[in-house]
Amino acid sequence: MNVVAGILSRVESTGADGTTLIHDAVRHVLAEPVWRLVTDESRVAVDAAAHWDLPAGDRAALLEWGLPRLPLFTPRAQPDAVPTLLPNRAGDAERRLVQEGVRLYDLGYWGPDEGSCVVAVVPQEGRVLCLLPAPITVDDLPEVLRPYYQGLHKPAVSFFSSSVARYVETAWRWHAALGVLRQIEEPEFTAGEAEYLRHHDLLYSLVKLVTEAVGRIDPVAEGEGLTSVWIELILGNSF
Repeated sequence: MNVVAGILSRVESTGADGTTLIHDAVRHVLAEPVWRLVTDESRVAVDAAAHWDLPAGDRAALLEWGLPRLPLFTPRAQPDAVPTLLPNRAGDAERRLVQEGVRLYDLGYWGPDEGSCVVAVVPQEGRVLCLLPAPITVDDLPEVLRPYYQGLHKPAVSFFSSSVARYVETAWRWHAALGVLRQIEEPEFTAGEAEYLRHHDLLYSLVKLVTEAVGRIDPVAEGEGLTSVWIELILGNSF
């Protein structure tokens, strides 16, 4: 029995109602030691990190826990010891996050293909960033959608985590929380509006627990006025 199933079984044995059960289960996986959340079937080893120029704690997290396979996340740690990614420093937002000429380590990508958000690590520092080939603006959208996204601007470099260790921890906690969220049955097709609203409110409250945990894991982000890409990904893959 994996840790998520064990938590659900343990909490269920208390006799709590279904809503309380699912909330308690999410709170459990957000508080468990990370090593208890790592599963062999989802873990991708990052042995190459042994030769990367990273803070000791970041290197240890990658070597001990690896990276989880997640919906839309493809772990792909580069085998080379020398960083290979050169970010597009297209504007002030990008230049704030990475210095000119610095190449980054490649941890994989979020999205349907390699042109999506690449997860990159700054050598020596261990900060984790999301790289796009170029900024995304309203002009990149189909014309029919542009009126709904006026002012859209996603920089080519965005903040993910202030350290690799925090990124890895967040990834495994989100992986475990997803295991709990998948236990929630969606309303039947014939269900009324009230039931659909209750379902949405339950899901929203659970996802809010996870996004709040992201802030606790990485308080540096909030202190520097940065919003982690984690928030967008967790919300976007939940509703």
